[in-house]
Amino acid sequence: MTADYAQAVRVNRFDLLERNGVLVALVETIPRADHLSVENLAVSPEHHGQGLGRAMLRRAEAVARDLGHTAIKLGTNQAFAGNIDFYRRAGFAIEREEPFRGGIGVYFTKTL
Repeated sequence: MTADYAQAVRVNRFDLLERNGVLVALVETIPRADHLSVENLAVSPEHHGQGLGRAMLRRAEAVARDLGHTAIKLGTNQAFAGNIDFYRRAGFAIEREEPFRGGIGVYFTKTL
């Protein structure tokens, strides 16, 4: 991972989901000229399968709409087949696939 999170928390938006004071999920977004980019979506492993990832994506969709955007975009690695299936079930369509850092990046778009 090469992300500079000290910088990211200063400039990007983070929506957090807590339960009983414990962080269980987050979505990091970056507004672009014509869409909202989902930079990170994370759910703690002990909370997988509870619909929290979908809830955080719905939050990102609401943020995009509030900003006047009609699309959200995100990317993952082809090696993460579970992510690809998850995003497809959430209504995302593959926009493109291309080499990325020794793997294949899969880039999605969802029209709102």
